[in-house]
Amino acid sequence: MNKEEFIKILNNNKKDIDERVRFYFPKKGLINETMTYAADGGKRIRASLYLESKKMFSSSLSEEDYKMALAIELIHAYSLVHDDLPAMDNDDYRRGMESLHKKYGEDLAILTGDALLNEAAIILFDLAIDDKIYLKACKYIMERASKRGMIKGQILDLRKDAKVDKSYLLEVYSKKTSDLFKAACIGAALSSNASDKEIKLLTAYAENLGLAFQIQDDLLEDTYEDELNILNVMTEEEAISLLDSINKEARDAISNFSHNDFLTYLIDYLSKRSY
Repeated sequence: MNKEEFIKILNNNKKDIDERVRFYFPKKGLINETMTYAADGGKRIRASLYLESKKMFSSSLSEEDYKMALAIELIHAYSLVHDDLPAMDNDDYRRGMESLHKKYGEDLAILTGDALLNEAAIILFDLAIDDKIYLKACKYIMERASKRGMIKGQILDLRKDAKVDKSYLLEVYSKKTSDLFKAACIGAALSSNASDKEIKLLTAYAENLGLAFQIQDDLLEDTYEDELNILNVMTEEEAISLLDSINKEARDAISNFSHNDFLTYLIDYLSKRSY
């Protein structure tokens, strides 16, 4: 796979999920407006992770697979809405647009985040009811979004001590970012009756992919003294060396999977980006 082929797949997946987001929410009603605003945009990396992981186990994708990918994106959207709140990261902009609480108010932002997570759960429940092959996958996805995963990471972030070491930092990144990457990859594996070995390897891939994503984010930051950032616990040279090591672990984890070109290319795409 070359860069052009990779970008084409990524863009096609984005187009498919964007269309489903807009189709899913009715045009009328304020909450539907805010949910559409929150869920619109982004590269749909997590949806692509699910879809392209699924392709390693199946020759074709079903509409159910796209619903799974949509649910994962709604969970991601909910987390961003709540992350941006004044009580959390207090960010005024997201993806070049006003964050939801700045545009619609903090009250609607809280309710919109709640609603997005609820809708994701409804989609997953419907899938599990219709076909039990999705049951374990749906449970796993919600666990990664729970106090065992993303919420734990946010708490660790908010309640960090003044001095944070490397171990603490990587645990935050693991929970806040890697766990939703795991939800996508392992969700696809579980809905495909993958073996325990395959699930273990995909878990290692997703874990390292998420860590690399966050470390690269840190390396691109101009100001970071008062934030969680890898450069507050090691030098830039050490951080780049750690990033290279993590990327190698991710690459090794999926080296023996068939049709792994997209997931392999994604490693460098996320960790060598300049934005």
